[in-house]
Amino acid sequence: MGHERIGFIPKTKQWQSIVAQLQAYDGDKSTVSKVAADTLDALRALYSSLAYDPAIIASVRFLATVCHFSNSSEKLKEIDVEASGDITMYSLLQGANQYLSDESNSMEVGKLAKDSLMNAIISYQQVHETNQLSFDGFDEKSVWSDIDSGAAFCEMTRSFVAEFTERNLNYFLERAAASEIQDYSRLISFNQNLKKQAEAITIHSQDISKLVQSFAAGWYNKNTGVQRPNDEKISGFLSVAFKKIKEEFRREGAGQ
Repeated sequence: MGHERIGFIPKTKQWQSIVAQLQAYDGDKSTVSKVAADTLDALRALYSSLAYDPAIIASVRFLATVCHFSNSSEKLKEIDVEASGDITMYSLLQGANQYLSDESNSMEVGKLAKDSLMNAIISYQQVHETNQLSFDGFDEKSVWSDIDSGAAFCEMTRSFVAEFTERNLNYFLERAAASEIQDYSRLISFNQNLKKQAEAITIHSQDISKLVQSFAAGWYNKNTGVQRPNDEKISGFLSVAFKKIKEEFRREGAGQ
């Protein structure tokens, strides 16, 4: 995991499908096209600066620390994870909530980053718990006992980026629609169609996150040693990741 090479997502069928379905609302199809274009413009602008946002950096720092120093109570305390016993999903969620409490240049980005990080932790447990059963039932300890690898970092980082992308995509679609659709009933209809596209938007965001998966594990294995990666290295990683995603949004806007 983590060594898959992906230049760009093949075509943009998922995004085109989302736009086509949104056109089912009772309004001008050209308006939906404008909403879609404005959404992608906003996403490109956002992803130009995310590599330097404290909340995004802190999120990757948190995941890198959890994976590489999962057996070090001292290092885990640095990211507010209670380390008196075994790592659990709940100790990680509490730590993430505390660790990202005051981070970010933007309250919106900070909130979305924290929610995305916590959901990435929950998702990791849900994916792995089905294979981690004991005679006494579910053994949470086993899920988190072998995360000291690039594979675990890769999986949780991709999940974090997918969650963050999905939340931003919905946010900017709603904001662009409110700006372009002046008729209240048509705006309600648009938003209802948007909610129906939840699954398609989730799949689209997961596809976008493959651009991070293609090099996340390799970066982790190269840059995580005795000390966790410093913020400069994390920003470098994020700069490459978000540049790839920004370019994908550009291609979608151009219909390539």
